[in-house]
Amino acid sequence: MKIKSNTIDIIALSSSLICAIHCAAVPLILSFSSLSNLHFFGNPYIEWSFISLGFVFLVTSLWPSYKKVHRRAKPLVYAILGFLFFALGRLNLTELWEISNTVIGGIMLALAHYLNWKSVQSKDRQKI
Repeated sequence: MKIKSNTIDIIALSSSLICAIHCAAVPLILSFSSLSNLHFFGNPYIEWSFISLGFVFLVTSLWPSYKKVHRRAKPLVYAILGFLFFALGRLNLTELWEISNTVIGGIMLALAHYLNWKSVQSKDRQKI
């Protein structure tokens, strides 16, 4: 059974947005004293899982769509920029630095998958 690139893009778009929401919301959630026992949401393994999942989606969705379907570099550029923001966030200069760069990276990855999905859709329409 072969999974369509559109399905992978939608899953990747969703996971990137969830990543951005996670990175933006966890510091706010943990700052409330009654929710301080939810510290496991700030676990680095969760963060690295999201980043690894993003890379898997890059390899399984963006790159094959670029090579075989649309040849538009814009989604790949946004994905690379997203991973650069993730890398900048890992520098841990301040907590705000980490949060803002990670959220921007997640949004950039979501945008990359959205652009890829739109490019694949437009190529599919041209074939009809």
